[in-house]
Amino acid sequence: MKNKHIRVNVRSLRQWMEEERLDAFIVPSIDPHNSEYLADHWKTRQWITGFTGSAGTAVITAKGAALWTDSRYFLQAEEQLEGTPFELMREGVPQTPSIADWLDQQLTDERRVGYYGELMTQELLDDIFGGHEQDFILKATEGDPFRYIWHDRPGMPAGTVTIVPDDIAGMPAEAKLRKIFEMGREACPEATIFVLNDLSEIAWALNLRGCDIQYNPVFVGYLMVSRQRSTLFTDLDRLSPEIRAYLGRISVSVKRYKGWKNFIEDAAHGEVFAFPRTMNLCMVKQCRTYRMNYRFIDWQVPLLRAVKTPAEQAGFRRAMELDGVAMVRFLRRLEIALAAGESITETGVDELLTALRAEEPEFKGLSFATIAGYGPHGAIVHYEATPESAALLRPEGLLLLDSGAHYSCGTTDITRTIALGPVSQEERRAYTLVLKGHIALSRCRFPQGTTGIQLDLAARYAMWQAGYDYGHGTGHGVGCRLCVHEGPQQIRKNLRACTAVPFLPGMTITDEPGIYVAGHFGVRIENTLLTVEDGETDYGRFYRFEPLTLCPIDTAPVDLTMLSAEEIKWLNDYHATVRRRLEPLLADPADKAWLHKATMPL
Repeated sequence: MKNKHIRVNVRSLRQWMEEERLDAFIVPSIDPHNSEYLADHWKTRQWITGFTGSAGTAVITAKGAALWTDSRYFLQAEEQLEGTPFELMREGVPQTPSIADWLDQQLTDERRVGYYGELMTQELLDDIFGGHEQDFILKATEGDPFRYIWHDRPGMPAGTVTIVPDDIAGMPAEAKLRKIFEMGREACPEATIFVLNDLSEIAWALNLRGCDIQYNPVFVGYLMVSRQRSTLFTDLDRLSPEIRAYLGRISVSVKRYKGWKNFIEDAAHGEVFAFPRTMNLCMVKQCRTYRMNYRFIDWQVPLLRAVKTPAEQAGFRRAMELDGVAMVRFLRRLEIALAAGESITETGVDELLTALRAEEPEFKGLSFATIAGYGPHGAIVHYEATPESAALLRPEGLLLLDSGAHYSCGTTDITRTIALGPVSQEERRAYTLVLKGHIALSRCRFPQGTTGIQLDLAARYAMWQAGYDYGHGTGHGVGCRLCVHEGPQQIRKNLRACTAVPFLPGMTITDEPGIYVAGHFGVRIENTLLTVEDGETDYGRFYRFEPLTLCPIDTAPVDLTMLSAEEIKWLNDYHATVRRRLEPLLADPADKAWLHKATMPL
């Protein structure tokens, strides 16, 4: 029977809930550091539901169970939840109840709703209950229930840590720590200790990289920044003598991962801790328990990290060249394999592209799980092929390929939709509408102070006029050999804090509009862009985007009658840049010839 083990898992949690006298329990997709992607140890929501997507919140009562997730994962969740006790709740769909409303329907007299404080933030709690907290008895449990019911749970991650040289980072760690303290004091003058819990912020601040979370070069820990000396809490066995000496040179002490509890308990009475709003509630409770002063402040570290140094910008350009070479070599080999009638599946696409990237000595690993969706699978926004689901490619239709890599100098994120042969008129029209949106955003010139919600319309306008839309965001920041999803800036149509962040020179952003026709095909075209200065007029300073990604955009499925002269010129100019930058780096004359053909002017 499908997903029988999930029913067993839910039964175990309900038994624990009964012992704890809880009527409901919330299991978010989160770790103590509010990470987007999780180490296996913290994939509790995946374990309890069977749903493997990166976003979602599960709620379990004595007789009901539901999972809320966003439009990227509707199709995937529907398939993976089949045969489980969980009902799929489609976020953003008008008829979908909120978690608070659903709990209100599920629970009668007893309304004790539990959560584990180390896996919850005040921000998330506010979002879940939306001002209805008083309607329930909320209880942060003392222990982690999954410690007792998940018997083969993976251990805590403790991978090795490496140093990012200053000539790649562009700013020494000492300078970053000083800036963090100074900016923190501007936001909260009375604070004396600023606590970083976001793993990518810690890695960035210390110019260190780890391997604790797949695809994300971070390491688990907390960092407390003070005026004279900072303290890193992490697994001590992972730190080599070289790393310990380096941390000593930059005035950073090291303590065991859970040592922050004693640190707070032993802190001097006059200390004032400053937390980001994403801090887990367990640490906040520790401050309350020992009567330590603390403040939640508007956190400026993500904004400081988002503006790339000149060295980081140069690293991105180098990484895009290395990745572009791998992409060109891959696309030619894919074309040859299909023409020869070879059997290649979606997983084979991933394996071939990864192998070609790995031939580059600077390659450090993938930046996320490759999405290779052929035909109907292309309509599943975050599809991940398995040996069981992998479709066999045929010389027709569209292949959506979203992939990326880490190199020693930077990180890449690229999507190309490739015509494997003849395409339908609807596929051609959708492809061209997506291309128009991609070009429109890439060509934008905009004044200082412009935000992501204002820029989003550029990518959607053409498809809106044709009656199409997409549910995901249009663009996200990209870390420099860090997490491929990086804030605070985003481009999307929804009013959120991230879409109200003004763009600044040095910020990266992806440009990835798409159209998805369920059961038929998907189209997405994505480049990573860099925000750059573009002069000053009587109306102020203006910025524009520089495309960083270097890879031909397939012109075979384009309906030229739908493109303006300006759009054709942009595409020709982009392809000329791709050819100029990549041709000298290609060793094989056949690859050079393929590149010339793929970038011929329209």
